[in-house]
Amino acid sequence: MIKGKEKSINLKNAIGNGKKPLFLSLSDNLLSELNQRSREIIQKRFGLLNGKKETLDKIGRHYGITRERVRQIISEALKNIATKTEDKSFLEAEEKIIFTISQNDGIIKTSEVIEKFNSDGEAEANAIKFFALCSKKIIEAEEKKFFEKIWIISENAILEIKKTLVEAEKIISQEKKLFTDSEITSRLSSVFPHLTSPKTVNFLKASANIKKNKFDKWGMKHWAEIAPKGTRERVHLILKEHKRPLHFVEIAGLIDKFELGKRKAHPQTVHNELIKDERFVLIGRGIYALREWGYFEGTIQEVIKNILEDKKKPLKKEEIIFEVLKIREVKKTTISINLNNSKIFEKKGELYTIKK
Repeated sequence: MIKGKEKSINLKNAIGNGKKPLFLSLSDNLLSELNQRSREIIQKRFGLLNGKKETLDKIGRHYGITRERVRQIISEALKNIATKTEDKSFLEAEEKIIFTISQNDGIIKTSEVIEKFNSDGEAEANAIKFFALCSKKIIEAEEKKFFEKIWIISENAILEIKKTLVEAEKIISQEKKLFTDSEITSRLSSVFPHLTSPKTVNFLKASANIKKNKFDKWGMKHWAEIAPKGTRERVHLILKEHKRPLHFVEIAGLIDKFELGKRKAHPQTVHNELIKDERFVLIGRGIYALREWGYFEGTIQEVIKNILEDKKKPLKKEEIIFEVLKIREVKKTTISINLNNSKIFEKKGELYTIKK
């Protein structure tokens, strides 16, 4: 087994002649002793030529044979190339991938492996998958109910992954809130004492049902806070994450900054959605807050009246201004002008009350 972090170097530069991507080169070597038809069938089926995988039917029609015969040829070919997995170049690449999986607590998403070792298109990505299929040590697993395609080096890891993901889903679903890495690790460690934060994150990355949003928080993949589908959901997520009122132009800018939508967010579109949705409250010129924060609609006069009614006692001007500024972003002079409306408010000494 390869030891030392220095071994996690770029795999593509570690092996190969530099003319052809590493795993395509390794695949060529694996197929080199097959007859031409068997070699071509493997290349077509696994997308090793142009990156496009072909169906058994299409391959069968091309060679004038049945799909079952194609399947037999592939099965026989894979058995025949098994001896090539003992070649030095194959073992060298295999050990480096195993080291990478080990560094990831014994589990890594197949797509993540592709990202780590591939930058040469679909054919090379398919060659990496074919390489793993031929390996006797790398195991590809998938249980759609629990996790996406993963590579592991021990089947014992599957049970631990499933138990962890089931418990994580239970916690997140019951509490209906987003979790940071440390928060979800803390909750899971009460059930699985030896579960570390890195291991938790590696397990969650493979989950079929739990995903991370743009603000680095975990939740159920169908939640709007994880994958907001429309402008209103994106606006709501921005306000909820920033925990303060924002101008609609700033909200549009933040939607773009965090890449919540495929297209550029237009301020006017954002403003239109803010106006339509009851979850949002206008509290200043173009400034919106979430109603769940305690904000409510109405003029400054109505806000002052609500404050005096809630307090059930006369208040000084400074006290009223302080309370208004908690839920409205306006100038103090604006509050004073509205408070001086003698038809609505009555002043007795330094105290104001609602006129009866």
